[in-house]
Amino acid sequence: MHIYISVVIFFLGLALASFFNALLYRIDNGYKYPDIYIKGSHCEKCGKRLTWYELIPVLSFLIFRGKCKQCGYKVPMYYPVSELVLALSLSFIFYFSLPWTFYLVVLFLFSLSYFDRIYKEIPQDIVHAFLIFGFLSFVILTIVNGSIINNSLLLSSIFSLSVYVLSKVIKKDFGMGDLLVIFTLGFFLTISQFMSFLYIFLGISLLYSLTLILLKRATIKSAIPLLPVMYISFCLMVILNMRLEIILESILFI
Repeated sequence: MHIYISVVIFFLGLALASFFNALLYRIDNGYKYPDIYIKGSHCEKCGKRLTWYELIPVLSFLIFRGKCKQCGYKVPMYYPVSELVLALSLSFIFYFSLPWTFYLVVLFLFSLSYFDRIYKEIPQDIVHAFLIFGFLSFVILTIVNGSIINNSLLLSSIFSLSVYVLSKVIKKDFGMGDLLVIFTLGFFLTISQFMSFLYIFLGISLLYSLTLILLKRATIKSAIPLLPVMYISFCLMVILNMRLEIILESILFI
């Protein structure tokens, strides 16, 4: 029964991700109420209204090869990937019975990665809301448990501060918003979970950066949007769950 509910959550996650992508797009493009909720979905380039079979998350992208039927506009790969990753992460959070706070964490990271992908910066309001949510959940769970919960807050603080100091020494900016997000993750993750996240995040970031440089789409000095990488890294940490933690514990004795 547990696995069937996980499958149901997966499909609900696809629908939720598709809705969030559309909602964030409309917020970013200045849609007003009630259009922001009720206006039909359309092609970003030619304005063609999309039919129901063009709006099936991930599947429609594959069927139409990521293009608008009318004008041939290429839909960014970000959309199906982000939808699939969110759906998988939500279903695995349920399957592994992870804390309920993880559901909201992935939604925050999903929203932040949308803006970082486009503007290479993230809205301060969302970052601050994420920070407040992390602090409040920590306080509430500490009171409920009657003791300080096991988390990686000290480790995330040390890591964020170290990166900030290093960026000043080498005179290369590392966004404060990115550091606040990493710091806030410490409220939710155990030490082994945070180490798993860091290993995945640093590995993907390095691979992504080198790929862009080799393809001559970026240089060493180029600003790289890191929130999409954080989002995918967090979700991979959730999906791998104890498997990666066990490996890290055996190597690092944490």
